[in-house]
Amino acid sequence: MKRQLLFLVLAGGLALMTAPIASAVNVVPGYCGHNYAMLMQGTEPNPNPATGSGDNVGPGGYPGWLTGIVGVGVIQFSVGCRNITGELIYNDGDIQYTVTGIGAFGGPAACYSSESILSGLPCFDGGNHFSAASVTTAGAPPGMSLLQFTANFNYFDLGIASPAGSLPFAFTIQEAAADSILVGTTVPSPTAPVLTLTMQEQSPSLVKVPTTFGEPPYAGVSAIVCTGTGADDDDLIAEISNNDSGGVAGSYGSAVGSVQILSSPATGILSFNTNDNLQVAGSTQPVSNNTACDFSEIPDPYDGPATFADGTSNLWSTITSAASDPTCTNAKSAGGGFTTSQVAWGASDQNSYAMVTGLTETIFPFIPPGEMSTCTHFAVAPATVTLSPLLR
Repeated sequence: MKRQLLFLVLAGGLALMTAPIASAVNVVPGYCGHNYAMLMQGTEPNPNPATGSGDNVGPGGYPGWLTGIVGVGVIQFSVGCRNITGELIYNDGDIQYTVTGIGAFGGPAACYSSESILSGLPCFDGGNHFSAASVTTAGAPPGMSLLQFTANFNYFDLGIASPAGSLPFAFTIQEAAADSILVGTTVPSPTAPVLTLTMQEQSPSLVKVPTTFGEPPYAGVSAIVCTGTGADDDDLIAEISNNDSGGVAGSYGSAVGSVQILSSPATGILSFNTNDNLQVAGSTQPVSNNTACDFSEIPDPYDGPATFADGTSNLWSTITSAASDPTCTNAKSAGGGFTTSQVAWGASDQNSYAMVTGLTETIFPFIPPGEMSTCTHFAVAPATVTLSPLLR
């Protein structure tokens, strides 16, 4: 399959990655010696005016549309930042790039291969998948630093790329909150993605042993807030979803709710809001209503360990509302749900970032999500607190 080089990396997208970098750190940043959960959000650049024609005339058939990008991962800085490790799941355009040739969908490992329509879905494995990583203050704006690393993916391009793929990144970093929070942006380039990077410190006392779902740090009640940008109709999954729902291609959505993790399965509720509530003119599909969907959640049951010592985990959520529930249209699809991969963060790793990596249904294999979506989980109460008054 002939495709444009992702991000035009080798043709110049992040050409700065091939330039010499400082061999030593002039001023050691305060975040060296700490570990962080990472959340990336942004878009691919588009030189076309946003004409808003909405006509799918072939590859790139949505003039001016900005392809959404999300990433969730973990990064570890040794003392002095002499060694930098981590892993990342990255979704740039879902699978619309199989037509346009621009974008990527990758992760450290492949999960759910036995259940997937493709070669699995991206997931974490608890290992180090970063290389060529460095931190320097030389050349960075005053008070900031330059972080560079290459993320290596064993699941890449739907798992069909051979050999596995990799992507270089370069971020300008600003320290905040006594280095418990770092914020950044990609180094400017006319062809590189425009991304923000938020890094939240993991517990300094994080025990580097495998953890268990239903025990710290995966125990307690969390509030959830999510955002997502749909891929356009060049993405097969998005196109099917749009046709089935009568929704608008490339739409934006959000969700809010909570989850109680005391044991497996966890239980929770999500209230969704999306531009797909607006139907395409002439659509005969009923308007969706997913304002109160109950769900259950378990660790990935197909691929061995699903929670890891670096604070990452792979989870499978299933909608449990009754099929007749008027406030959860999605419950009409038996076994409907989604897979996520998460990274814990906070003083006791009680919070997390999550990325939606796939969609599930009983009568159909697991598929890519058709959108670029992330969630943030904020601790409401630890597992030692009486929880029932907080739950629906």
